[in-house]
Amino acid sequence: MKKVEVDDGIARFLQAFESMSKPFPDGLTLGEHLVAGAVATGASVFAMHPMDTIKTFIQKTRVVDGIEVVKKLNILSASAELVKESGPLGFYKGVGPNVFGQAPAGAVKFAAFEGLSIWADRKLFETKKLGTNLKPLVDLGCAAIAFCVCSVVLVPGEVIKQRLQAGIYSGSREALRSIWTAEGARGFYTGFSATLARDVPYTMLEFGLYHQFKRALRWIINKDKLSSQEELMMGGLAGGFTGFVTTPLDVAKTRIMTQAAGSSHRYKNFLEAMIDITRKEGFAANFRGSSARVLWLVPFTAIYFGVHEKSKRMLLKRKGHVISHQIVRSKRVQQANC
Repeated sequence: MKKVEVDDGIARFLQAFESMSKPFPDGLTLGEHLVAGAVATGASVFAMHPMDTIKTFIQKTRVVDGIEVVKKLNILSASAELVKESGPLGFYKGVGPNVFGQAPAGAVKFAAFEGLSIWADRKLFETKKLGTNLKPLVDLGCAAIAFCVCSVVLVPGEVIKQRLQAGIYSGSREALRSIWTAEGARGFYTGFSATLARDVPYTMLEFGLYHQFKRALRWIINKDKLSSQEELMMGGLAGGFTGFVTTPLDVAKTRIMTQAAGSSHRYKNFLEAMIDITRKEGFAANFRGSSARVLWLVPFTAIYFGVHEKSKRMLLKRKGHVISHQIVRSKRVQQANC
């Protein structure tokens, strides 16, 4: 019985591994979609990390005489204070955990979204179970599920990154050791629900708006395919708008993730954080750091989607060269055998 179970397990593993080499309708395999997603996410995260650090610096609380206080800063004053505290390299606090946490998460998110979208096309639209007018809503659902899948990989790196940016720890090693000692494994998932509460609607809007903006622009200019510059522009628009409207969720998430184990008051969930922030600091406090968030996300999302589209095109082009080379080589072998 055990042997049969083991054989079944091996067969399933091999089947899953083999499926990675089967191309999707766009010509790329699952493995290639993972590569494109990782490259796009890693590039955009590294490029825009300084603005992300400024945003976290504006949103975090500070402990003065045992009391948590909020210092009102703008982009310029936050940058000046950050340089004063940590020097110019302070803008890249937490860049390691950020890139190494976000790149695999981005790979999973893009690949999951592509796979779910293809499944939906085949099972729902090609069979006419749903009308094509519902495609935008299905895209939103696919984006939400894709983020939920990747969040397991994303959140630990996000916790370490934000605590380094907030100046709670001086390095990744200290952060890892301190979180593990004080909070255990659960500490790396502090703010997990807040991350889902922020990023599920964010991802739905981001992916949904990006694809809708592209469709609208193709219709307006009467083109089947957009240029790289046009894709960058649509990505930036989607990211900027989505970033602004989800700022209150981002502020709550930052407060939860940057609270140390010994804080005088620890938020249990993002809703409690939002209510407490509004009660103590006023409604406008929910949008603290919104300008930095928008200035971060417009170029971030443009790079994110732009590099992803470019990576896919490069992989397809490379695949075309490989196939052409294989055909030529095959013909030469046949001629030699003749």
